[in-house]
Amino acid sequence: MVTVNTIQELCSLELASLVKSTFQKALQNGQLVFSPSKHEHYTDPQTGMECELMVVEGLRKRPINRPTQPGSDEKISSDKIEQVKAKNPFMKPEPELTVIDTLLHDYRLILNKFPNTEEHFLMVTKDFIQQDTLLQPVELELMLTILRKLNNSDDKFFAFFNSGPESGYSQFHKHIQFMKLPPGFHVYQNSLVENSDFYIPTETSESKKPLVNKNLTFKHFVLKLPKTFASEEEQQSTLALMYMYLFKRVLNVFREYEVDSSKLSYNFLMMDNWMMIIPRRNAFFDGIWQNSLGFMGLFTTKDETVKSKILHHGAGTILRECGFELDPTDDSHKYDEYSY
Repeated sequence: MVTVNTIQELCSLELASLVKSTFQKALQNGQLVFSPSKHEHYTDPQTGMECELMVVEGLRKRPINRPTQPGSDEKISSDKIEQVKAKNPFMKPEPELTVIDTLLHDYRLILNKFPNTEEHFLMVTKDFIQQDTLLQPVELELMLTILRKLNNSDDKFFAFFNSGPESGYSQFHKHIQFMKLPPGFHVYQNSLVENSDFYIPTETSESKKPLVNKNLTFKHFVLKLPKTFASEEEQQSTLALMYMYLFKRVLNVFREYEVDSSKLSYNFLMMDNWMMIIPRRNAFFDGIWQNSLGFMGLFTTKDETVKSKILHHGAGTILRECGFELDPTDDSHKYDEYSY
């Protein structure tokens, strides 16, 4: 079993090779529910988003282990938590699916047993922690370190975290996912940040607000990441400050729309040069389940019926209905002292 005790050890590890070899061996031994899917690549006419649509066999078999279901007003009870723990696949992951058994003492890297794509893996907490807790500074640091290790190769990975009852998560044990982009796939976030300088966002400066793509239909807030940090401490504190700024944006959206705080939900995404948050209102639209992936332009479905619905409605409509409708002033909106 691989053990990584420090960020320095992680930086020296051949992580891309380790993920690839673990995936290939598990696939050959029949320990993954995966088969290559046919990809449909297109540009959404409403938003201009580059999109990819595929039917993923494993989605029909992927277990859902949540204390409540999307759209429910049921409160999360201690009994429900215990039921989730009893069926928790992350507490004792299969050794054959384990990439790093101990990562900075409190985490593991494991393969997704029902992957959307090759080398789809997760960072999970060793102890049971609820999925709706905030990301910690060390978790943000690990996300970025892992991405910058992997994205030195030809492949381009992104990370995502689904939090809250309407965010589209399927497991209540805290986990962050890592997936490869399709070859040559262009994400709109890169266009937003490529001509922007790094800055710490603030409500007091018009030039230091989150970046927004006004062609999209859903509220989203993007920040460019610095290329380097002076120290590990600076990396953690900078990433945490940026994440909490984005999280407060979500809190303010929910307050403005008078949505009960028990429904607080968002998707958080990161690549090696940006982070983004999307406030979420609904996990479904017309039976189409959405987590973070759709907001990257990546649509996965379990069958041809749902695939037809996605093509019928279009990405812009689906993402608007699952999130909150974009306002033309979202990039310049200023929150005052009465806001979060």
